[in-house]
Amino acid sequence: MAACNFNISFTQSAQELVNKLRTKVNSQGGTLTGNETSGSINVPIMGSHIGGSYTITGQQINLTIDHKPFFISCDQIQGVLMGNIS
Repeated sequence: MAACNFNISFTQSAQELVNKLRTKVNSQGGTLTGNETSGSINVPIMGSHIGGSYTITGQQINLTIDHKPFFISCDQIQGVLMGNIS
């Protein structure tokens, strides 16, 4: 499976973004480890999981999802992320 890569701009501080994402991920039974520069994410979904890593530079987060169920598209993941980051 090819990785999904997303670059998403945000307006809050990097620390606020990471805290917001950590809260959302934890509420879904997942984990987000890292800080305001880089880390990893793992969220359970339908007996599998979505997993990857992130880096933050300035007001942009780059996410690389390297594990996902085959029936969930990169576009679907990006849509959810945009709604939670923007």
